[in-house]
Amino acid sequence: MKSVPILLLLLLTSLFPAAQAQQSHIIHHDLEVWLTPETGGIRVEDHITLPAPLTSLAFNLHAALNPVATTPGVTLSAPEKLNSALPVERYQLQLSQPVREFSIRYDGRIHHPLTTLSQGYSGGRETSPGLISSEGIFLSIGSHWFPVIENSLLSFTMKIHLPHGWSAVSQGEPLADNSGWKESIPQDDIYLIAAPYHLYTQATPVAEAQVYLRSDDPQLAETYLAATSRYLSLYQDLLGEYPYSKFALVENFWESGYGMPSFTLLGPRVMRLPFIIHSSYPHEILHNWWGNGVYVDYASGNWSEGLTTYLADHLLKEQQGKGAAYRRNSLQSYADYVAKSDDFPLSGFRGHHGEISQAVGYAKSMMFFHMLRMQLGDSLFIEGLRHFYKHNRFRHVGFKELQQSFEAVSKQPLDDVFKQWVQRSGAPALKLSNTNVSKTEAGYRLTAQLQQTQAEASYQLLVPIFIHIEGSEGPLQRTLVMDRRNLEIDLLLQQRPLRLSIDPRFDLFRRLDSGETPATLGQLFGAHKLTIVLPSKASKAARESYRKLADSWSKGQSDIEIRRDNELEQLPDGRFIWIFGAENRFAPLFDPARNKLPGDKSQKTGQRSIAVSRRHPRNPQISIALLNIQPLQAASGIARKLPHYGRYSYVLFEGEEPSMQLKGQWQTTNSGLTVDLAQEKSPAPFNIPEHQPLTTGLRSE
Repeated sequence: MKSVPILLLLLLTSLFPAAQAQQSHIIHHDLEVWLTPETGGIRVEDHITLPAPLTSLAFNLHAALNPVATTPGVTLSAPEKLNSALPVERYQLQLSQPVREFSIRYDGRIHHPLTTLSQGYSGGRETSPGLISSEGIFLSIGSHWFPVIENSLLSFTMKIHLPHGWSAVSQGEPLADNSGWKESIPQDDIYLIAAPYHLYTQATPVAEAQVYLRSDDPQLAETYLAATSRYLSLYQDLLGEYPYSKFALVENFWESGYGMPSFTLLGPRVMRLPFIIHSSYPHEILHNWWGNGVYVDYASGNWSEGLTTYLADHLLKEQQGKGAAYRRNSLQSYADYVAKSDDFPLSGFRGHHGEISQAVGYAKSMMFFHMLRMQLGDSLFIEGLRHFYKHNRFRHVGFKELQQSFEAVSKQPLDDVFKQWVQRSGAPALKLSNTNVSKTEAGYRLTAQLQQTQAEASYQLLVPIFIHIEGSEGPLQRTLVMDRRNLEIDLLLQQRPLRLSIDPRFDLFRRLDSGETPATLGQLFGAHKLTIVLPSKASKAARESYRKLADSWSKGQSDIEIRRDNELEQLPDGRFIWIFGAENRFAPLFDPARNKLPGDKSQKTGQRSIAVSRRHPRNPQISIALLNIQPLQAASGIARKLPHYGRYSYVLFEGEEPSMQLKGQWQTTNSGLTVDLAQEKSPAPFNIPEHQPLTTGLRSE
């Protein structure tokens, strides 16, 4: 994700309220920085060059840094404390005559220990607005370690003094003597990351690939260097010229996934997960086009995360023939976590701070770009992306500029499309009914009614439908315009239709039909009314472990209640339910499911923990789940890991660590949006082709 800690989003919104008039305000910082990690200390001399002569200037700086003006004729006002989570002060420079250049120096201590960004099931993510420590250094605009001048972009040179054995990373290129960094491209931040690093490099056709590791690991470095070359070429061909001279993978000293201009900051455990190089890593590289190449005007909504998700995470799945499954999982995430009362429009998305914001800002936004692609076609969609990148590089822009680019290349108005999906919260829900097939002189007539069943106003939709035709190898595809709540489907066909399916590739952003969504663990993690049922007859150690886990998951969650199984005559009908422990009196509800997990061939029994979901026995709209932990020492690991498997119906772990051995979803076969039309035996399922990947036949400009 683009490196914008949530605490800074309101600040950035105020710094860049409209994006206009910024581009001529490029301020250059010539910095010399001394850092003492063991004490958290920093000393800076900053020579600032303005785009035009001024007699006064305001800037914000960390309250611990005590700036002094060192240019004759320049005076510094008493600081004004700002109302912000970080101690920040505003200073006013008064100049005796108009000047373009002046210098200040300041020193102090920046040491904000890691804090939890969000609570809940997953325990939150750790972050810091600024930290100088013996473990490492993390400084950005959120640290206010350099003078932050509102409504401006910047360039910089930065000479850095560090202890022996340490090295620093920032945007841009290294100075000629490798004593620091410089960047002439307009930026909205100055990053300073430092630690004792091992550096690996490799030339690529696009830019230099770099890897900074905290321990010597040439094999890991080589894997990332090769991946960097591959993804840089992919996105340069797709979107346009890569804007920087390098891309570096930098190992952080806490678990993170940040994307900065020309580098990414990944946590030590995250970067060693085998799937990261095929998912999160290309996502962070792509942020150099979206977020760090074209900047986000946060006041109008963060478009960058959804677009990056679509062109990285989704595109790679699409290349594997799994695009429909990825979109269905995204829709399921929205259904699991976003209740009507929690929903908000894409224009209100600032950044990721929990499952709800991720389901809207990433999943819904990703689906919006997919629908736009389906409407325009691949060629115009790619042309629109290139137009947007070419005309907005190093500017703060929003959805308005995206709309302008796609309108420019498509020659069609898109105001209704953007208003509907960007300014409006919620999602359509579809119901298929009254299907009928009749014989005609020319062939067959297929009629049906498609309804939007959401309580809110209707949406304008382009609905893809597929019809299985007798004697045909593949389905017949049509796209229907649905611009009202009810759509009468009336089609004349030469051959007999056997099956009708509405949006089977999940091309529409919508509330999934209940038959399209198996019971999943995420439905419990996203539930507003939840009961955790503890086993009263388990061992004392087990009761204590389950109670501790229940307390950690319910912390800060007012809608979670904890009960013992001997306090309940039956499970509540209107609440999602976790059943803890195989000794729980309600555990037998799960015996068939947990004993027959698809693909489970292991014979081990004593060191396995299982989480398995099913529909409530008396309320199929609600899911319940069993969690049995064995051995009990795995409880803390289960508490940490299980929320990340919310899309699955069941997960099997092994050992004390614990390690995931098996995961999956129950099959769904009774979608209300697919109807068999044959009166006799149902036809065999037909294969609905996946979309060709967006990059098929791609040629760079």
